[in-house]
Amino acid sequence: MNEAADRLGVSLSYLRDLIDRVDRQKTVLDPTDGADFWSSTTGVIRENDLRVYENLLRQRRFVRFRERYADVLVDGVELTVRPGWKSLLERVAERLRWMPPAWNARLRKAREKSGYMTLGFEYDSDREDARNEIARLREEIRLSSLSLCEECGRNGRFHYSPSRSLALCDRHARLAAPTLPGDGEIADPASDGASINELPSA
Repeated sequence: MNEAADRLGVSLSYLRDLIDRVDRQKTVLDPTDGADFWSSTTGVIRENDLRVYENLLRQRRFVRFRERYADVLVDGVELTVRPGWKSLLERVAERLRWMPPAWNARLRKAREKSGYMTLGFEYDSDREDARNEIARLREEIRLSSLSLCEECGRNGRFHYSPSRSLALCDRHARLAAPTLPGDGEIADPASDGASINELPSA
């Protein structure tokens, strides 16, 4: 496992988390009876599986997206969302291409925050029309992200968790476990203007 992580250029904990997220723990071979996936030092990944993880990392780094939409992305654009939200990023990029050239609008960052996507842009903020359109786009994408699984892009919902609240489908809901009281009742953690930290915990 250590060698595999080194070859992929990621930490061992990141690789373990990736394997867990895509539900491929069974593909890690471990000669030690009863070895725990999360702490084993003897787990082995086959060469074919290593290529699978290389492709998964390319998807998570949005390599093709960065190439395809370089004209509407700032250099070094920060994309720290999961691959399930790729369709939302593509929608953003296409909308930026539609905007008037005078606005100089480009995507600066896309992040997950409290279970939804937040966006940062560079644009001519002195123009009221540009400010209004960017604000509409931000809110449209934020609301859309709450109903899409960040991991795989299937229909999902907001999961209210003490560790990290996320928008997930039923298949990936375990990534937000355990959940807090109110899970399944809160559809939008920012609907009343409160941050997730201000929501009641009981």
